[in-house]
Amino acid sequence: MHITDRAIPEDSLVVVVGANGYIAVETCEKLLQAGYRVRGTVRDVRKHRPWMHKLFDDKWPGKFELVQVQDFEEEGAFDEAFQGASGVIYTSMPIIFNADPSKVVDPLVNGVLNTLRAAARAGSIKRYVLGSSSKAVSTTVYNQQPPRELTANTFNHEAIVQARKNSDEALEPTFERILAVYSAGRALAELAFWDWVRENDPPFVPNCIVPDGQFGRVLDVQNLNVGAASSTGQLMRALEGRWEDVGLELAFLTDVQDTARLLVAAVAVDSIKNERIFAYSVNRTWNDMRDQVRELFPDRPELVQGPEHEIEGRDTSNAPGPIARAEEILRLLGRPGFVGEDQVIRDFVASMYPEK
Repeated sequence: MHITDRAIPEDSLVVVVGANGYIAVETCEKLLQAGYRVRGTVRDVRKHRPWMHKLFDDKWPGKFELVQVQDFEEEGAFDEAFQGASGVIYTSMPIIFNADPSKVVDPLVNGVLNTLRAAARAGSIKRYVLGSSSKAVSTTVYNQQPPRELTANTFNHEAIVQARKNSDEALEPTFERILAVYSAGRALAELAFWDWVRENDPPFVPNCIVPDGQFGRVLDVQNLNVGAASSTGQLMRALEGRWEDVGLELAFLTDVQDTARLLVAAVAVDSIKNERIFAYSVNRTWNDMRDQVRELFPDRPELVQGPEHEIEGRDTSNAPGPIARAEEILRLLGRPGFVGEDQVIRDFVASMYPEK
């Protein structure tokens, strides 16, 4: 990775919190490519050490290590992990689906604040990057008119209001209620991040990357989580026509490697300071992606099965400013901008459905 104005020098140690996640694994690789040492935190080192070290040790011997942090809310949980590090990337907050805000919001906010306090105590941290979520920006609403323009200052206050409703009807554990609480948790955790930064003037530069749907290659298919909130898992089920198991509607998509590049840029490039950067490339629907797979792989009809998604229309929001800024940062890294969606699909298929 091409980095000229480095905020932290080569061979510095960067901690990746939750290093076994889809975006996080790519982030570890991009950090190593950029010349940094990586210390990943996972909840179970014994489980993740074999496959993660297999990914990185041959090419970058002695540059990657794992440490165990089981409880993100425990006081001092990250102190040892952050010791001697120059940067921290908290790639993605835990995924919690529950209709009760206290079981979603509190763990997310407490986990973020705990890592911030640990980074401030460490004394060596120069950069901290939070990986947020598109759900912290807005809830996907199809066919909304007039179209909503998203900016770096857009937060999902609608979901926060919905999550705080206490009527018996509002507390019913419907999908809409659970999604509102999930989205509110991400919005409130990111807002807590920025509030803490303003109030505490920490000794490190903060940045935030906001990804939406993440697709593309998979570095280790066997250890990929394809659960309910997984973009890759949702695309797999969409291609099979299993709409009852897809759940979330698609809005913006991005190549996972580009999101990892933006996370690394936010920790490593000196000119990026106090920014909220959207990893949003193009706006698509699940049916668009099914059509694209058919077009790119006409000789593999088995890739797309079942009925089309019956929901009509699409997300109408747009984010021209944040997208332009993200592309500008990618060009700073020597990239032409976002990876094209054709390549994203090709990388996904090559990983998940290789020809036999």
